[in-house]
Order: sequence, then C-alpha cells, then structure tokens
Amino acid sequence: MTVRIAAVGDPGHLQDQQSLARARALSREAAADLEWWPMTVAELEGRGLDGWDGVWFMGWPQAPEAEGVRRAAWEAQGGGTPVVVSPTEPPAGFVGQARARAAYRIHREQRAAEAAALEAAEREPRSYVHQMRGPRFRWWRPLVALAVATVVWLMVAAAVSIPALFLVESEEEMLNPVNPWASVTLNLLLAGLVPATLVGVWVGFRRSPWRVLSVAGRLRWGWLGWCLLVVTPLWAAYLVVTWFVFDQEMLERPEHWVALLVITLLTTPLQAAGEEIAFRGGLVQGVGAWFRSPVVALVVTTVLSTVLFAAAHGSADPWIVIELGSLAVAGCWLAWRTGGLEPVIVLHVVNNVLIMVTGILLGGLEESYVDGASEGSPVSAAMNVGATVVVTAVLLWLARRRGVAPGGWRTPAAG
Repeated sequence: MTVRIAAVGDPGHLQDQQSLARARALSREAAADLEWWPMTVAELEGRGLDGWDGVWFMGWPQAPEAEGVRRAAWEAQGGGTPVVVSPTEPPAGFVGQARARAAYRIHREQRAAEAAALEAAEREPRSYVHQMRGPRFRWWRPLVALAVATVVWLMVAAAVSIPALFLVESEEEMLNPVNPWASVTLNLLLAGLVPATLVGVWVGFRRSPWRVLSVAGRLRWGWLGWCLLVVTPLWAAYLVVTWFVFDQEMLERPEHWVALLVITLLTTPLQAAGEEIAFRGGLVQGVGAWFRSPVVALVVTTVLSTVLFAAAHGSADPWIVIELGSLAVAGCWLAWRTGGLEPVIVLHVVNNVLIMVTGILLGGLEESYVDGASEGSPVSAAMNVGATVVVTAVLLWLARRRGVAPGGWRTPAAG
C-alpha cells in the first residue's frame, strides 16, 4: 500500500525544503509506504485535493487568492481526508490517519474496478439461450424467476377470470370457444404470460427483462415488420392448400361472429406473443443458463420447450403433437439464429389469427382450437411440418440478407 501525501509549501523557502527532507528521511527508515509530493498552493489549487490520502501544509495559505485552497482543505477535512498545518514534519497521528484513508481509497478503487469488470462481463455478447448466464448468475436464479413468474401470472389470472365469471352463464360456458367472453378471457389469460415472464426474469436474474425479446434488449420492430410481410402470404397459401386438400366446407357462422372477429384481431396477437415469450423466451433462457455450453443449452431447451408446449395444449394425439412440436422447434432455432423472438411470434400470430378468422367467417370455429379431443392426421402433420420448414428457411434467408443473422447455418446471433 502506498500512502500519497501532498506536502504544500514554498520550494524556495529553506525551512520548507528542510522539513520535507526530514519527512522523507524518516519515511525511508520507518515508513517506506509514505510518498511525499511537494506542491505549491498554486499547483494544489489547479489539481485539487482529490486523490490525496493526506494534505500537509507547511504554512497555512493566507493570500486572498488562496481562498479556494482554504475552502477545499476544510471540505477535505470534513470528508475524511486528514489535513495538518505544521512547519516541521507532521505528527504520527496525521500519518496514521493518512494510512487509514489510503486503505479506504484502495478498497474503494478495487470495488470500482471489480464493478467495472463485472459490468463489462455483463455486456459481453452472448447467444439468445445464454442471455441470463452473466457473471451474476447463480444456480438458484431460474427457480426464483419461475416462482415469481408463477405468482404474477396467478394474479393476472385472478384479475381476468373473476370478472368473467359474472359475465358468463356457467363455468362450462367458460370453455365454449364461440362465447365472446370465454374467448377474450382465454386470450387475456395467455397474454398474462408476457408480464409474468418479464417480471420473473427481472426479479430472478437481475438483468434487463427485455433481453427475453431479443439479444438487442428490445423488440426489433423493423425486423418484426419484415417477418410479417414474408410469413403472412406464405402461411395463408399453406392454409388455402389445406382447405382444398381436406375438402372443407363452409358452415354457419357463430351467432356473435362480429364480436368474435374483433376479439380475435385485438387479443389473439397478445395470446400468441404470450405463449412465445413464455415457452421460447423465459423458459429457454432460464433453463439455458444452467448449461455452460450454448449448444447443449440449445438442445436441452428445445426439447423441453417442445414437450411442455405440446403438453400445455392438452392433446395426446401424435399428429397434433408433431404439428405443435414443429412450431416449437422452429421457434427455438429461429431465436438461436436471429437472436430474438420476432420471427416465431409473427409465425404464431399469423397462424392463430388466420385460423381463427377463417373459422369465424367460414364456420367451424370450434375445430380451430386444440384441446384434449383434437385429432390430426399424417397428411396434415406432414403439410404443417413442410410449411414450417419452408417459412423458417425463408425467414433465415431474409435474416442473413438483413444482417440480423450471421453467416453460416448454425452460428447464433449474439448481443
């Protein structure tokens, strides 16, 4: 440890020269940690008293123009920096105070350096699955994030469901997809996954929750717009093909079709975004933080996200599971390559909105929902997987062209 002491005097004054020489001589014998820096009042006024562990005035400055130095000396003394006025070498008590001040300064500098290094490490670019694996990560943080997210979602669910019970005739009617109140309640319940996930991540990991949206720490609206322009016509074409392949017919519209259409257009995007932010966002980043290798994290979280996403829809039909799984796998891969959820949010929103609007306008809305009774077929599963692969490939091609995804087919976007 080095103790820096400003020795303020007149270099042309013999007594000041002798006092400084004696102080340095004593230091060499018994206090090698002391550094005596000869300063004039004018130099001290220009440099200030910050950074000194002690200030020794060989004579108190009396000149009117030294008012700034005198004021600074009083402020330094009040702030803990020892100040002494002595024509000879300063007393031992002053030196002891300077040593204590030096220890405090060094500790403060070390803490500042550690904080700066920690902040720099926090800002190091990482893949999407490792956004929460910073230097502050501890094994228990994902569990805290999950617990907080669950509590927040239950609060949202209560706020949404309790009023709905007074607006719907029975609890069974709450599961009726053609009931407008049931439809808006379900969409808002799933939309509640957005604040639940963001709050859970913020509390659990103490990092920006917006990194769930992308490695840029925000939703990239321009990129989302490009995804929307690409996905909408491609997915609409896929749904038109399925309409003719399965020889579907126009049925009677639901009684409240106008209300259902408005609810679909306003709340279904929030519902789809909520599912993606939870299953492809918070879940992937929370579990991914447990694994040192980002590739291992990607594989494990893709499997987990796919299984839980399929299970959440309640259908055990293998063809339905394959269709749901294709969206989950594509979403995890798109998030890995593009560094964000924008492509899969768009894909999910466009799929749900188009299917719901078609079911409302052309009939058959009840069959648009996936539940425990839903059944698929090998043909529908194959067509769904094929469409998902095509759309994913086009989105990745566009992402590379737009500079969103790096070159190569497996290199992750980082930020």
